[in-house]
Amino acid sequence: MLKEIKTRQIAFGAVLTAVYVVLTVINPLSFPAIQFRISEILVLVCFYNPFYCIPMILGCFTANLFSPYGIADALLGTLATALAVIPMVKMKNIWLASLLPVFTNAVIIGIMLHVMYELPLFFNVAMVGLGQFTVVTIIGAPLFKVVLEKNKLFMSIICTDLTKNK
Repeated sequence: MLKEIKTRQIAFGAVLTAVYVVLTVINPLSFPAIQFRISEILVLVCFYNPFYCIPMILGCFTANLFSPYGIADALLGTLATALAVIPMVKMKNIWLASLLPVFTNAVIIGIMLHVMYELPLFFNVAMVGLGQFTVVTIIGAPLFKVVLEKNKLFMSIICTDLTKNK
């Protein structure tokens, strides 16, 4: 049985999508081979609540429409995000979960840059992976684990089962 979509679900998802897009588009380091996409920290909300997978995927697609790599980045970057966040919801350890977007983006975007611009494959994979690892694993995972998990209001917002009647 399909659950009714609630206004609250749409609002939370829209806010997350918009924040991801804005943080990506205003950051000049979001698109080069050596990228530090601060917005990628947000993918970790999917670790806590699977509801946020779709807003993250939509946010990535929308933000990547502004990419200098065009529709290829919108499609492949979105694929990389989807392949990271969907299994992330089943993981029990945020540190391991944070490695999923590192791996998927390094491989998929690294190959995309190699094919489109004939840049060295290993360099692309390593640089995209390094940027993702820095942002999501070194900055994002500790931010969630040490700071945000201790914030009861924040956790009550992201961990709320938005599919229940309130």
